[in-house]
Amino acid sequence: MGAAYATVAEQLLALLAEHGVEHFFLNPGTDSAPLQEAMRTLPERGVAIPAVHPSTFEAVSLAAAHAYYQATGRPQCLFVHVDAGTQNLGAMMHDAFRDRAGVVILAGRTPYGEDATAPGGRSGYIQWLQDVPDQASIVRPYTKACLEITRPEMLGRAIGRAVQLATSYPAGPVYVTVSRDVLMDAPAPAPRSAGYAVPSPAAVDAATLAHLSGLLAGAERPLLVTSRLGRSAEGFAAATRLVELLGMEVVRGADTGPLSIATLHPLHRRSPAAKAAALRTADVVLVVECDVPWIPRFVQPAAAATVVYVDPEPLHETMPLWAFPVDHSVRADGPTAVTQLVEALARRAADDPDLAERWAARAAAAVPDPPPEAAPADPEHLVPRDVFAAMNAVLRPEDVVIEEAVTNSGLLYEHLVRSEPGTVAGPFAPGLGWALGGAVGVKLARPDRRVVAVCGDGSLLFGVPTSAWMMAAALGAPFLAVVLDNGGYRASRLPVYELFPEGASALAADAVGTRFEGTPDFVALAAACHAHGERVEHHRELDGALRRGLAAVEGGRAALVVVAVQQN
Repeated sequence: MGAAYATVAEQLLALLAEHGVEHFFLNPGTDSAPLQEAMRTLPERGVAIPAVHPSTFEAVSLAAAHAYYQATGRPQCLFVHVDAGTQNLGAMMHDAFRDRAGVVILAGRTPYGEDATAPGGRSGYIQWLQDVPDQASIVRPYTKACLEITRPEMLGRAIGRAVQLATSYPAGPVYVTVSRDVLMDAPAPAPRSAGYAVPSPAAVDAATLAHLSGLLAGAERPLLVTSRLGRSAEGFAAATRLVELLGMEVVRGADTGPLSIATLHPLHRRSPAAKAAALRTADVVLVVECDVPWIPRFVQPAAAATVVYVDPEPLHETMPLWAFPVDHSVRADGPTAVTQLVEALARRAADDPDLAERWAARAAAAVPDPPPEAAPADPEHLVPRDVFAAMNAVLRPEDVVIEEAVTNSGLLYEHLVRSEPGTVAGPFAPGLGWALGGAVGVKLARPDRRVVAVCGDGSLLFGVPTSAWMMAAALGAPFLAVVLDNGGYRASRLPVYELFPEGASALAADAVGTRFEGTPDFVALAAACHAHGERVEHHRELDGALRRGLAAVEGGRAALVVVAVQQN
C-alpha cells in the first residue's frame, strides 16, 4: 500500500480492494460518514476501491453478496448501521451461515468519544441509545468469527484475518465492527495485505481413501447422496465421473442445493418414489456435503447398509441434535474427496478388467427415471408443474435459475431441466426472502447470463422487492422473477394439516394466518420500481408472459411474472 491515507476509513477501503473484494454494498447510517467521504476522495486520487452499491435494505445487500460469493468463490463486503442495521440482516444471516457463504460484514459501533475535541465522537442522542452491551451477539451464532477494530494499528490484521476466515472452506460470514471515531483516526503505517493464505481444501488420507474405494468397488448397489457437491464446476464433474464409472445412482438429499449432476442423467433419481427406493436398497451410501441426507420418519437406508459421510464439518457441531447414523465419518472437502475416489477407483478398474466390466454393465443397464407425471389437464387452473414445464420451453442451458420455491422446491428439482453446473442457485437454507437480492448478486457475477428467480408470493414479500428492484435498476443487473402465487403461506399451512389430519383446519382447507388478505398489486409494484410486470391466470397466457419477461431482461429491465397457481 504505497498511497498516503488521511484516515483509517481510506486505508480500510483500499485494503479491501487489495484483498480481492470487488463489491461493497453500502447501507449508510450516522456511523458510515468517514467511509462515505473516503468513497469520494480515493477514486479522485486514483486509488482503487471496491465498486460501491448503495442499498435501501440490509437483507437485500447480504443476499446479493452471498449470491456473488456462491457464483464466484470470491468474498464480498457490506456495511450495516450499528445494532439496528445488524438486526435488519435477519434471516439472510442464517442463510449465509448455513450455505457457507464467504462474506465480510462491516458494522458501525457507537463512537467512544463524546467531547468537542474527539473527531467522530458522539453528536446525537441516538448514539447513546445505540450503545448496547454486546452488539455482535445479534449475529454471533451465525458467523465464523466476530472481530472489533478498536485501534488503527489493528486494521490490517483485522481485515486480512476477516477475509482469510470468510473464504477458508467451510466458508462463512465474518462480522467486523468499527466505530466512526476510529475510522476518523490517522492510519497506522501501511499494513501488509499479503500473507493471509487460505488453506488448501482438506483431502482424504491415503489409508481412508483405500478403505472407502474398496467399499465402493465391492458394492452391489452403491448410492451417492449429495446437496452441495455441485457448488463448483469441479464438484459437478467429479460427481458425474463417479456415478458413470461405478454405474452408481445419485439422489439429492432432503435439503436443497446446487445442481450436482444433469437433471436427465440416466443415473439421477429425481422423483420421491425413485429416491426412496434407491436409498432403501443401497448397500453402500456415500453422503457428500449434505446437511440432511434423508428425513428419518419417512425413509432410511437399510439396517445392513454402510453409510459413509464426507463433509468439511462431518459432525455438524452447530446443529445440536444432528445424529444421522454414520459408519465412516470423513472430514474433507467434497469435490476434492470425490475426485480422489474417482482416481482411486479408476486405478482399481485398470488393474481388474472384470471389475471394470461389471461397473460398465451396471451403468449400461441403468434405466432413466420416467418423465415426470404430467399435471392433470385443468383448463381453469394452473399448477406449479405447468410453470416448470413452460420454463423448460423458454430457458437456455446457460440461464441461471434462483430456487426459492419453498413447498414447491421438490417439484422444481423434479421437473425443471438443467444440465450445466452453476445453473441452479439459491439460499439453500431456511431464511425466506433471498431470491430477489440473490438474483442481483448472481447477475453481477454472471453479467452474460440470464437470471430467473422462482419464488412464492410469501418469499417475494419477505425479499423487500422495492429495495431489490431499485438495486437491479441502479446496477444494471436485471433479472426475471417468476412468482408462484398460491395466496399465502403454504409452508405454514401444511404442517397444521400434517399434525391434525382430521382437525378443523384440514376440514376447512385453511389454517389461521396463512391466507393473504389485501395483497398488493405486485405488477403495479414492479412498474413503480422500473420493472416490467405481468400476471398470468390461464394456460394460454403463460408462455407469452415468460418470453416477454425474458425479452425485458435482455433489454436491460427487470421483470416480474406472477402466476396464480391452484394449491390447497
